[in-house]
This record gives sequence, C-alpha cells and structure tokens, in this order.
Amino acid sequence: MAPSYFPLRWESTGDQWWYATPIDLAAANGLYDLVTELLHQDTNNLIKLTSLRRIRRLETVWDDDESQFQDVAKCRSYVARKLLFECEETGTGKNSLINGGYGGWLLYTAASAGDLEFVHELLRRDSLLVFGEGEYGVTDMLYAAARSKNFEVFNMILDFALLGREFSIVELDESGDGGGVFMREILNRAIHAAARGGNWEILKKQVLLGSASQILLSYRDAQGCTVLHSAAGRGQVEVRNSHDLFSMLV
Repeated sequence: MAPSYFPLRWESTGDQWWYATPIDLAAANGLYDLVTELLHQDTNNLIKLTSLRRIRRLETVWDDDESQFQDVAKCRSYVARKLLFECEETGTGKNSLINGGYGGWLLYTAASAGDLEFVHELLRRDSLLVFGEGEYGVTDMLYAAARSKNFEVFNMILDFALLGREFSIVELDESGDGGGVFMREILNRAIHAAARGGNWEILKKQVLLGSASQILLSYRDAQGCTVLHSAAGRGQVEVRNSHDLFSMLV
C-alpha cells in the first residue's frame, strides 16, 4: 500500500483554527474516486480543493518534510487531470471545469507537479491561462513551476507569459515601449518566483542570460525586496547560500 500523505495540522490564526479537510487528504493521496464522491456529497468541497489560500497553507506543511511528501504534487495533478477530462462536454469541445473558472487551479496544480504534458495540454486549450483566473495570477504560475524544479515547465510558463503582448494583454504607451516594460515585469516576477521556489538551477540559468549583479540586486518585487531577500524569506538556503551566486557578484 502506498504511503499516506496526511496533511492535517491545526494552526491558530487569530481567533480561528485552520485544518485540512477530507478532500485535501484524498487529493494528496491521488484517491480520485474518493475526491469525486466527496464532490458529489458537497459541491463546496471543490472550493476548498481549489483555494489558493488553502493550497499555500498545505504547501508549508508538505515543505516541512519534503522526503515524506515528495509525491503529493503529482498525486494532486493526477486528480486534477482526471477531473478535467471528466468534465468534457461531449460534442461541444468545451470543458465545464475550465468554463467554470477553475483553469487557473488546473494550471497551478500541473505546474507544481512538473507535469509538462498536462501543462502543455492546458495551454493548448487556452494560452491565457498562464495569466491565471480568480485568485491565481501569472506570478503564482511561475512560482508553482519553480517549486516543481522542472526547468522545461518553468520555461514553457515563462514563454507563454512573455507572449502576452501578442495576445493584446499589453497596452502600448505613446512611446510604444509598453512591450518592453511588460517583458521586464514578467522577467522580474519569474526571477523572484525561482528564488522563492528554491530553484537554484532555474535562477542560475536566468543569471547566465544577463548581468548577475543586475539580476540579483536590481530586480525587486513590489515590496522592494531583492532576489536574495525573496530566497531568504522562504527559507531557501540552497539559493541564499550558493557560493556560485556570490562569485558572480565579484
């Protein structure tokens, strides 16, 4: 029998207590039949399953012991993929799960698992999913891809995000420089996502594409934090303590 990924943890958040639900447990173990049964019993479970806020809390639990929970992302991706195909509308080519606004969750889940085939399938259906839906945004997609440690998945997400100008996502200013500002902003988010996700290999490849000092010191997030701040804030020792990183600065 496969090991049980039981992400149950009580946490005090002010005057409320937070805990993982049965559908979190079922998805974390890849128990698709149980997930569908829980959804049939209470459709509100879909909101719990797809909530980014809940997923982030669960990720902190899984990150405490990566060796024990290393397959959780793959199990959740397996469940998400089966749900996607289960929601196909015969003869119309439409999908009720994506049309219902859950495309962002699907892509985040696929990217977190490093499932290149699933990510490609979703972006083939709707390339704008890279910019997210609802509570999910492009930064979340890049962060999920960085967490997976899969450079191909990260690259695909980044490439589709950079195509935003062709999708008329970017409004050009009078100087016509809107595209350049957009590209820098996406690259900035990608670099910080790689640092927060602890993906040193991805970050190193980005560093090699440009000036190390510019990338590591000039690229700042909305709070003015550098890449090193982002890595330290997430406890990503692999990035923060890298001797290669500091050697690039001298």
